[in-house]
Amino acid sequence: MELREWAIRILSADTMAEKLLSPSHLTDAHTGDSLRWKEPSRPQGMGFKKHTSRDKLPAFHDLQKKDYRAVCLHRFAGHELLAVEIMAFTILAFPEAPKHFRKGLANTLKEEQQHVQLYIRRLKEMGLIFGTLPLYRHFWSYTPYITSPLHYISLMSLTFEMANLDFAPLYGKAFASHGDSLSASLMEQILQDEISHVGFGWNWLKKWNEKGHSLWDTWTAHLPPRITPARAKGLIVHEDPRKKAGISTDWIERIKTARVE
Repeated sequence: MELREWAIRILSADTMAEKLLSPSHLTDAHTGDSLRWKEPSRPQGMGFKKHTSRDKLPAFHDLQKKDYRAVCLHRFAGHELLAVEIMAFTILAFPEAPKHFRKGLANTLKEEQQHVQLYIRRLKEMGLIFGTLPLYRHFWSYTPYITSPLHYISLMSLTFEMANLDFAPLYGKAFASHGDSLSASLMEQILQDEISHVGFGWNWLKKWNEKGHSLWDTWTAHLPPRITPARAKGLIVHEDPRKKAGISTDWIERIKTARVE
């Protein structure tokens, strides 16, 4: 199957089976013209809901309750589905991007599809069906600002996915502390994949960075308004996964001190 056809099928899918379609063989011979998808189709009942201040994740001290842990996993599954769609959006929006980048992005998309499947399976074990709680627009709000592959890696790989290098181990530890080893193990698997996803963005940032510009300045210059380096971290900055992703020590230190503006 051609990458373009695959991405179109994902974004126009009205079933989860089609959203998670993962062809064993993909080609990229017919990239076509740039196509900027406005909003993905979704299975019935899984459209975007308005996020309010009341829709916060349960507090960590409440995670002793299985139902609250399931709420967290449902939210995380929603983020993974969004990532699948944003990656499909990027494949369609930038047909002129280097073939190696497009291939790497397709591989990342496949891993995100696997994450959705893992979350759906775990949620079912916990008595919750994916899609029965609200799902939010989140990443899709920023697609107007993804105007190049560099904008994509700056926002997704090096900001939102980098933040998951903190959130995944944080929630994994919390789940484990309440005896939920299965959910903790799932978060560890997500973490390992996210390390490679952040590394993907880091490597392409180095390739695309213009001479005379720092990597940090190039990254921050390609972030949407109101998205700051502080969005690339969680409550606690975990250095080790960032180092495994190849992130430099000076970046890690600057991220530690980054403040919400």
